[in-house]
Amino acid sequence: MRKLLYIVLFLSVGKHLQATNYNCHTEAGQLQSLIGEQHRTITNLTVSGTIDVRDFAFINDSLFHLTGIDLADCTIDAFESRDIYLGNQTRFDANCIPANTFFGFQELTTVRLPRNTEKIGKGAFAGCTKLKDIDLGNNLQEIAGFAFCDCFSLNTSLPQTLEKIGEYAFKQCTSFTGIDLSLSVLRSIGNQAFLNCTALSSITLPASLQSIGKECFAGCSSLTGITLPQKLESMGEGCFSHCISLTEVDIKECPLESLPPYTFDHCTKLLSIQAPNTITEIGEGAFYYCTSLTDCILPESVRTIGDYAFAGCSRIAGLSFLPEGTEKIGRWPFYGMKYLFSAKIPSTVKTIGDHAFDNCTRLNVMLSYPTEPPILGENVFRNVLQKDCRLGIPDESLSLYLNTPQWKEFDIRYLSEVDEQQIDDKALKAYFEQKMLIVNSYEPMHRITLYTIDGRTIYQKQGKTTEAKIDTQSYSGEVFILSVQIESGKYYHLKLGRVN
Repeated sequence: MRKLLYIVLFLSVGKHLQATNYNCHTEAGQLQSLIGEQHRTITNLTVSGTIDVRDFAFINDSLFHLTGIDLADCTIDAFESRDIYLGNQTRFDANCIPANTFFGFQELTTVRLPRNTEKIGKGAFAGCTKLKDIDLGNNLQEIAGFAFCDCFSLNTSLPQTLEKIGEYAFKQCTSFTGIDLSLSVLRSIGNQAFLNCTALSSITLPASLQSIGKECFAGCSSLTGITLPQKLESMGEGCFSHCISLTEVDIKECPLESLPPYTFDHCTKLLSIQAPNTITEIGEGAFYYCTSLTDCILPESVRTIGDYAFAGCSRIAGLSFLPEGTEKIGRWPFYGMKYLFSAKIPSTVKTIGDHAFDNCTRLNVMLSYPTEPPILGENVFRNVLQKDCRLGIPDESLSLYLNTPQWKEFDIRYLSEVDEQQIDDKALKAYFEQKMLIVNSYEPMHRITLYTIDGRTIYQKQGKTTEAKIDTQSYSGEVFILSVQIESGKYYHLKLGRVN
C-alpha cells in the first residue's frame, strides 16, 4: 500500500546548523526512517498518524534536545516484542505513553499528548525541569508513579476522566498553584504524589476519592485548606505533615477508623479540628507540634490517644476534649503543652504512658474521674509542680490515689472541691470594653489571675469580690487567659480575645 508522507521542514541556515521545526505523518515504527540524520537539529516536532513504542524509543534516544512536541493527532498502537525498549519492557499497551519516554528532557517546555491517551507510564516526564504546559487529552485515566516528578516549572490542569494518580507522580512540582478535581472520577492518589509542591495553595478533591497515600501532600507549604470526601476509606501517614500554611481542615464526614500517624505533623497554623465520628484512634504524632491548635473535638468512639499525638501543641490551655470511652493514653502525647492550665481524665482511662504530661509546667488543675487510679508509665508528670497542682478525684477513691506512686504527689482533693464548671452567663461573665476587661461573677471570687497567651502573669488579685476591672492598655497581645477561683474553691479558665 502506498504510504502517504507529508514532511514540512523549516531550516535556518547559518554558519552552523540551527534549530528546526519538523512536521510529519507516519505509521507505527517508521518515525526514525522518516527523520533520519535530521534528528540532530530538530527542537520542535509535530507528528500525526500512528505510533508505537519503537517511535517513542527513537525520540528517547535521539531527540532529547526537543523543546516542544505535538502528538495530538497521533494514535498509539499496542506493541509486543522480544526486544527490550525503554528500560526492561517488552509489552506495551495501546493509548499509553511508555515509561521513561521523556525522562530527563531538560529543554522540553510544551507537550500535546495524543487525544486518546489513557495512561502516562512511570517516570515518563520525570526530570523535565522546564516543562510548563502539557495538554493531557480528554481520555486520560491514569498517571503512573514518578510521571512528572521534579517538573519544577509545570502548572497544568488535570482531566475529569482521571481515575488514579501514582506515587511521586507530581513530587516537587514547585510551580503547581491549584488543582481542581471536584468533577473527576479519581479513586486513589499514591504515596507522596504531591510531596513538596510548595506553591500549591488549593486543592479540591472529588467525592469519588477512596484512598490517599503516605505523605501525599506533605510539605505543601502554601496549602491553606482541605476538605476530605465522604467516601475516603484509607489515608497514609503524614498526609499533610509540614503544611505550614494550613488553617482550615474539614475531615468530619470521612468514614476513617483512625487518624494516621503524623497526619498534621508541624501544621503550625492549624487552629482547630473536628475528628470524624468513626474514629477510634488518634495515631502517633497526629498533631505533633501544631503550635497554633487551640480547639479539638473528638467523638465518643475514640479509645486510644497515640504516642506524641498532641506533643508540642503549646497553645492548648484546657485539656477537656478527651471523650468518655477513652481507655489508653500513650507515651508523650501532651508533652510541652506549656500553657496547659487544666486537664480532665475520663473515667474510662486505664493506662497513661511514659512522660504523658512532661513539661506541662503551668498545669494548675487536673480532674481524674477513674475510680481506680490509671496505671502510669515512667515520669508521667515530669516538670509538673504536682504539689501546687490540685488533683480532683472521686470521693470514694481518696485512699487509692494517696497511696499510688506519682498520683500521691498532687494536692489531692475531692472532685466536688476543684471541679471546673461549665461557664454560662449566670456563673461568670468576662468581656472587654475597649482595653478594659470586665469580670462579673454570681458567686464571690476568691482569686483572679490574668495571663498573656505566652504565660506571663499580668494581673493577680486575691480577696472576696463579685466584680473586677482589669486595665490591659499596656499589653499589645490580643489573646489572654483568665483564671478565676470562686470562694467555694471551684475554678474557671477562659481564653479571651480582645479587638485592638
